[in-house]
Amino acid sequence: MSVNKCIFIGRAGKDPETKYMTNGEAVTNLSIACSENWKDKQGNKQEKTEWINLVFYKKLAEIV
Repeated sequence: MSVNKCIFIGRAGKDPETKYMTNGEAVTNLSIACSENWKDKQGNKQEKTEWINLVFYKKLAEIV
């Protein structure tokens, strides 16, 4: 078995949304924007933003 680890550094797009399933367990959805800035060959500033959707369950969903 292998484990993958991702570290995202970004800004929250909006407040986390927490809902509760029928069994009472929490589920929280959160989107973060991760941006990259650079200069192209002509010296113009460029920016690329990727949105990462995150889903948390149970106790971690309540903490988030």
